[in-house]
Amino acid sequence: MLRYGFLLGLLAAVHAGMAVAQDTPVQITMGDKRDVDPLVSPDGKHLAFASDRTGSYNIFLLTFGKAGVVQLTQSKKDDRHPSWTPDSKTLLFNSKRTGAGDLYEMAYDGSSGFLQLTDRPDIERYACSAPRGAGILFATCPKKTIQFKNKMDIVSAEDRGAANQARRLGEGDEPRFSPDGSKIVFISKRTKNWDVWIMNADGGLQTQLTTDRKDDENPCFSPDGKQIVFASNRTGNYELWVMGVDGSNQRQLTSDPADNTQPCWSVGGYLYYTKASSNTQSTIWRIKAP
Repeated sequence: MLRYGFLLGLLAAVHAGMAVAQDTPVQITMGDKRDVDPLVSPDGKHLAFASDRTGSYNIFLLTFGKAGVVQLTQSKKDDRHPSWTPDSKTLLFNSKRTGAGDLYEMAYDGSSGFLQLTDRPDIERYACSAPRGAGILFATCPKKTIQFKNKMDIVSAEDRGAANQARRLGEGDEPRFSPDGSKIVFISKRTKNWDVWIMNADGGLQTQLTTDRKDDENPCFSPDGKQIVFASNRTGNYELWVMGVDGSNQRQLTSDPADNTQPCWSVGGYLYYTKASSNTQSTIWRIKAP
């Protein structure tokens, strides 16, 4: 009977996608507001995130080993989705301060002003710097179609200073470069629901990696480029999942009544993510990477 029970448990684990044993999550930010969009700097020293703790969403910085956080922007309009340049000295973010949605950059410590990178009539968001050089990726769409999330396009420019002239790579959202800059992971709704896709940096060989009927979002490469972490609601609410860079060996990493989204795979072997306790409260958490 014991052996039979063990086999039943094993089969259940296989059916569930081989969920790995979950590391005890560690809470990184505190409070009763919404902390979102976590991203660790390439050197592993800082965590940038957005929060509405002072009203609208602004960009904040947490330096590991130091107490407290620093507010980097003070906009009355939302500043979201901070993204690091490879040298860990500059942050990119999107802002509604001009009325639409444009991309900006600033020094990570707030020591300089804000440089506006785009001033197009379209909405731009989810900026991502190339691991080498000054290239940039982001998602864009005409302002009037923002309510239709599947209308987003991924565009690329060889230099941040030429972001207004970025060229279209394909339909999709939430683009991220691989660590070597040769691939781009992104999400697309071209198959009715959100799935994770991958393509070459020039837009070629666009390949679907997930095919579940539920939404898969927020993909991010591991530092060695061999795995991709993402959020999926295929088990009823959003949890963190991981898979090989070719879509193989998909397995669940977290199991939580709250939604776990926006994973960031940092150097040092950790995953940072957003845990939503309610529609008005979320905080940043951390687990060990698989």
